[in-house]
Amino acid sequence: MKVAGIFLAAGRSNGAGASEGSQNRAGAGSAGAAMLSELETCGLAPLVVVVRADDPLGWLPPAGKAENMRRIETCLTAHLGLSFSLRCGLNAVASLQPDAVVIAAADQPFVTAAQIRRFIQAYEQHPELDYVTSAQEGLLMPPTLFSSTLFGGLQELDDEEGIAAIMRTKEYKGLILTQEPVQTYAEAGLPESFGEFRREWSTRSGNRQ
Repeated sequence: MKVAGIFLAAGRSNGAGASEGSQNRAGAGSAGAAMLSELETCGLAPLVVVVRADDPLGWLPPAGKAENMRRIETCLTAHLGLSFSLRCGLNAVASLQPDAVVIAAADQPFVTAAQIRRFIQAYEQHPELDYVTSAQEGLLMPPTLFSSTLFGGLQELDDEEGIAAIMRTKEYKGLILTQEPVQTYAEAGLPESFGEFRREWSTRSGNRQ
């Protein structure tokens, strides 16, 4: 089973895509680099890093053993919204025909490789699933693994609907795993903007496993 990864790093104002000047703020560049390093230990192939055209890429951690898996995808329309960055990432992995893709973003400093592996293991055991995600206190939490059955729907999303719209659709079958409480962004000394992506993604759900 082939699982690809898409790391949305085009949000230059809040995370891995931050300009060199902003990387000196607590968590600005380092959080995105740490998150990417976690993803690169999960066997995601390829792992597409979506960036803006003006990103100097100075925040990127050394690729190491992940050199052959990491791909940088410049998205010229990233400034138009999250859905455009997502579309660029999906287009980059489509030709390789993966069975599923893990979508993550720079605004997720607390995600671990163990969590991603848990998603992949659940999908391998239940390939009939359309997605695997997690929830904390009833709120869906990124990142999420999406089966190839949803690639078309993800391509058609706009920023008003958001990714959560997919998981609210009753025709799709998903697994929502419980997630241990994590630090708040304030407790970790990170800018408040680190929570924006999570709020866009999340939706109330009572289906916890």
